[in-house]
Amino acid sequence: MASRSGSEKRKRTRILSMRFNDEEAAAIFRMAQSRGQSVAALVRSNVLGIRSRPSRVDLQAVARLLGQLGKIGSNINQIAYHLNAGRPGDRVEGSLEEALRDLSELRIVCLQALGKEPRRDASTNDEV
Repeated sequence: MASRSGSEKRKRTRILSMRFNDEEAAAIFRMAQSRGQSVAALVRSNVLGIRSRPSRVDLQAVARLLGQLGKIGSNINQIAYHLNAGRPGDRVEGSLEEALRDLSELRIVCLQALGKEPRRDASTNDEV
């Protein structure tokens, strides 16, 4: 017998729809988001008492991650601008060091969002 795809294995095959006004829908989406759940998981837990597995994603860590990505992108644009303008390298070197620090911080935030701890290099006390 051929293996079935994930969608064919699903036990939840029925789709129910409901109508809400704008305020009700917004409240439902906010509630689901604040709990880190989908709307379907929110309804199942509140109506049927079915507890879903908690999300492994740390939303605050992901928000910090996005902030760091923006900073790094800005730094890279500034570095490229200075290099293309033929400006002295000392300012560019400082920008490169700052970008590398931002990347290191970004790595830590990514690991935290995944629920992992950064490994530390015992010889330098630096994160690896």
